[in-house]
Amino acid sequence: MTRIHFYRHLIGACAWLTLVWSVPAAAMDKVVMRINFSAWGMHAQYYGGKAQGFYEKEGIDLEIRPPAAGQQNEVLIGTGKEQFGVGNIDSFVKAKSSGLPIVSVMMDQPDNPFAVVTLVKGGIDTPAKMKGMKLAWFQTNVPAMIDPMLKAGNLGRKDIEFVSVARGSEVQMLAAGQVDALFGFSYGQALTLESKGFPVRVFPIRDYGVRLYGTHIYTNEDLIKKNPDLVKRFVRATLKSLIWTHGNVEEAMKEVVKVSPDRDLKLESRKLRMIYDIYNNGDYAPRFGLMTNDKWASTIDIMATAGDLAKKPTPQSMYTNQFVEALDEAKALASLIKQPAK
Repeated sequence: MTRIHFYRHLIGACAWLTLVWSVPAAAMDKVVMRINFSAWGMHAQYYGGKAQGFYEKEGIDLEIRPPAAGQQNEVLIGTGKEQFGVGNIDSFVKAKSSGLPIVSVMMDQPDNPFAVVTLVKGGIDTPAKMKGMKLAWFQTNVPAMIDPMLKAGNLGRKDIEFVSVARGSEVQMLAAGQVDALFGFSYGQALTLESKGFPVRVFPIRDYGVRLYGTHIYTNEDLIKKNPDLVKRFVRATLKSLIWTHGNVEEAMKEVVKVSPDRDLKLESRKLRMIYDIYNNGDYAPRFGLMTNDKWASTIDIMATAGDLAKKPTPQSMYTNQFVEALDEAKALASLIKQPAK
């Protein structure tokens, strides 16, 4: 090759490289996800998954935001201002009944984690002994959710005193003896109290036949119609995050502690392992996150009993399984959760 030919090849190569480098990288989809409480154990898979790059690998630039003031999460997602939410079933059903176009795309907890929690020293060890107790609560529809438990003790709502409290104050109130019990999560407030030296008794409402979904992932109808690929990628990244977190509980929890420094790493990790125990449910035998008309109907009926639904929505309008059914990760996770999280 002559010197002239060499330089011609060199100039051509440089021109090609300049062209390649000038092509912009594929744009990332900016996505906001609202969580339902300030970050704690139940959110480790999202923070851990983001840190591990699972969302980024799906072309998603994820921002995780704390709950909006005034329980406005569903409004933000329903109006399309934000894209996804980790939601509580009670507020979701209420928002849906008001006409917000929101849809559940993956169930997180197939069984509700709600329970009445009492202190051992209080002596309430059966529903019959709940007569006259003061119950701290902050969720909606609590009376309807504990009716079967009260009935098991031959009691009714008039036999206990419902004390509405600010979210987060119920643990301190029970520890201080200001109330006799609280309504909360079987793996949440109960473990927090025990860690503070207060042995507890836990009465899960599911033990009394209450069929109610727990937390879930939801979005708005318009996003599903206009960009189903984004929803699919988001669900896939979330499933990958759940798979990774199953074997890396404390590493995932460290990401939560970064945003919530007051959280205790060991305690929150213990809570998360209990959540994975809840995941091991027959509803998820085929695929993680699947939902059914029957269980949504039961969930809606319980919420409607309180009488504060603007309109009773149909079970079919609440959810879609199209994304979970299309992803192999949902099947892999269904098999994985048969083993305890590590």
